[in-house]
Amino acid sequence: MPTANYTRSMLKEGRMPGEDPRVEAYRRFMEAHPPKRAAGVSVLDLGAGPALVFLHGMAGDGSAWWQQLDFFKDRYRVLAPTYPDARDLFDLAERVLAALGALGVERFAVVGSSLGGYLAQYLVRAVPERIAAAVFANTFPPSGEIVRRNRPLAALARFLPEAVIRAALLRQIERVIVPAGDGDPFLRYYLTENARRLRKRTLLSRWRAIQSRFEPPDPEVPHLLVEATNDPLIPADLRAALAATYP
Repeated sequence: MPTANYTRSMLKEGRMPGEDPRVEAYRRFMEAHPPKRAAGVSVLDLGAGPALVFLHGMAGDGSAWWQQLDFFKDRYRVLAPTYPDARDLFDLAERVLAALGALGVERFAVVGSSLGGYLAQYLVRAVPERIAAAVFANTFPPSGEIVRRNRPLAALARFLPEAVIRAALLRQIERVIVPAGDGDPFLRYYLTENARRLRKRTLLSRWRAIQSRFEPPDPEVPHLLVEATNDPLIPADLRAALAATYP
C-alpha cells in the first residue's frame, strides 16, 4: 500500500502513523472482554474448561497477558487478576484466591511472571491441593536476595513524591526494559501506558509482596521454569538460584 494511502487508512482507523497494529488489537480485546469484579479484585475471565490463571509482574496488570488469554480462551477458562493493594504477599495471595473462589474456580494451573512467579511459588506452597500445574517465569526464589539488593531504593521510595517514582519507572522502561526487548514498539506502548497509571501506594504494596519471605515449596504437581538469558531485571545468579531451588 502506498505510504500516503497507508497513512490515511491509519488515521481513518484512529491510529497515528507509526503506531504498532498490536496497539489497536489490544484495545479491541479489552473492549470485547472488560474485567469482572470478584471479591474486590479486577479479573479478566474468558473461555470455558480447565482453569488457567495468569499472574502479572510488578509494573503490569492482568491485561499484560492479553495475547495469551486470547490464544488459550478456546481451550481453557483463562483468568488474569490485577493485584489489589495488599499488606504483604500472604494478604495478596488470600485476596487473589478469594477472587478465584468467588468466580467458582477451585483448582487451577498457574502461570506467573516476575512478581507473579513469586506469588505462584507461594500458592504452590500454601494451597497445593488447588494447584494443577505451575509455571514460574522470569522470577526469583524466596531467598530474600533480591530484597537485600534493592532495599536502599525501596526505603527511599517511601519518601519520594509519586511523580518522581513514576518518572524513574518510565526511565527504566525506556533505558533498560525496552532495549532488552529489541526495542519492541508494543512493549514500549504497553509498559509506558501502565506506568503512567500506577499509583505510588500500588508500587509500594507490590514491593511489600516481594519482601515477604517463605520456605520454597516442594512441588508435587507438574512445574516448569522459564527464563530469558537477557532478562534485565532478574540477575543471572538469581536465575541460577531459582533453577537450583526446583531441580
